[in-house]
Amino acid sequence: MPRNFGLALPSLLAVFGVANAYWLMGANNVLTVQRMDPIISPGHVSGHVHAVLGGSNFAFQTSTDLLRQSECTSIPIPEDKSAYWYPNLYFQWANGSFTSIDGGAVIIYIRFSAQLCVQYDLRRIVTHGFADYLFSGTPGATTAFPDDFRMFSGNPSLRTYDPNSFAQQAVTFLCLDFNGVSTRHNGLPNTACPSGIRSQINFPSCWDGVNTDSPTHKTHVSFLSEGPDQGTCNDPNYPVVIARIFLEVYWGTSYYDQFRSQAMNQTQPYVFSYGDRTGYGFHADFINGWLPGVLQGALDNCNCDPYGDPTCCVQQGLFNMTQGQTCRITNSVDEQVLGTLPKLPGNNPVQEEGQNAVAVPDTTTPGILSPVYVYTGDTPSASGTLATPPITVTSVTASTTSVSSPTSISVPSTSLPPVTSSLSSSHATSTSTPPPVPTTSRTTTPNGLPFTISIPTITIPSITFSFPPLPTWFRS
Repeated sequence: MPRNFGLALPSLLAVFGVANAYWLMGANNVLTVQRMDPIISPGHVSGHVHAVLGGSNFAFQTSTDLLRQSECTSIPIPEDKSAYWYPNLYFQWANGSFTSIDGGAVIIYIRFSAQLCVQYDLRRIVTHGFADYLFSGTPGATTAFPDDFRMFSGNPSLRTYDPNSFAQQAVTFLCLDFNGVSTRHNGLPNTACPSGIRSQINFPSCWDGVNTDSPTHKTHVSFLSEGPDQGTCNDPNYPVVIARIFLEVYWGTSYYDQFRSQAMNQTQPYVFSYGDRTGYGFHADFINGWLPGVLQGALDNCNCDPYGDPTCCVQQGLFNMTQGQTCRITNSVDEQVLGTLPKLPGNNPVQEEGQNAVAVPDTTTPGILSPVYVYTGDTPSASGTLATPPITVTSVTASTTSVSSPTSISVPSTSLPPVTSSLSSSHATSTSTPPPVPTTSRTTTPNGLPFTISIPTITIPSITFSFPPLPTWFRS
């Protein structure tokens, strides 16, 4: 099925013209990239690799309370220690190996919209992206997420496209060409994109007003009446309007397009971490970690600048900004997930377009590292040691993929790293946390690096490209 809509990439004003206002902020870095997913695979090594943004208490299991206790967050508003994560992208070579593609994430909160520029250094490659919260400009019209609210958008098993599905309409891709016309697609673009690829996904905007989660992590929320980005919350089962999160990820694919002739599939060489080259299965997760009252105050009052400059919101005391204070954690899962790999981490054979993917259970689970260190520089001063060795499963049975029954292997609760933290030491000191949330040991090391908001630039070995110009204040 053709996936190219042939639509030009809209300007910022066109994108946010339907909203009353928005705030724009520069996130500092990606927290971690590894096989963890506390929504779909709580207490397990997850089935595939995710890139994570947010609070440093992200772990195999977490909660609003635990996230709020994070020593730092990779988001520049320190009051937002929420967790946001999405699958990583890879280039598949003709010999079957994979090389990770770096990407900058974008979270958009919609009431008006809050745009987040994500800047991070991943394997010495700097990438940027944006994130926004979009919501109504009328105070009180949009409700902040309650404690322990979590949700999941997308379906990793999909390999076909249903144009009538709001859930699938929520996922789109842009083939970026900043010197020409950028086009929109329902799946991963098959053609070379001069300025890279942007994946984007909407989360639902309507809530049942009661449940903070559901068995599928979806049925307590709903999309708007006319689609993921238009309409109202007129369904009586979902009457409460919540901020719409719109997550965008900019992937630095343009460098690898020169190697298409060496790819396993020269038409579509890019594959997501769960074995999907169509992009129909793209998905993302969210757990609320905002400090009490802050998000509601911002949703009600942070509409003071028509171009999204958050300075006036900071001046009102709605939240703070800590630009340049990067936040990272060392791995809990003992495996390589970045660089060039013989296969996708986990057991994720590429399953092509045509029918839903079938989950292939993993026969091994990697070792678990402990403690986890929190650090604010480019390199941690220490990393965990092997607390639980790898485990081999002798008999597994394949089944159809289901988000409620993840293909992952349980991490013994005794092997989950204990929680500790220190902002000034490279060695953790033990603290206790209440059960049943597993805990992790964490240490931070200040980096003192300066931060400058500028025009986003992706630097990949021997190539650099820039995103479209941002407002003058954003390029300070």
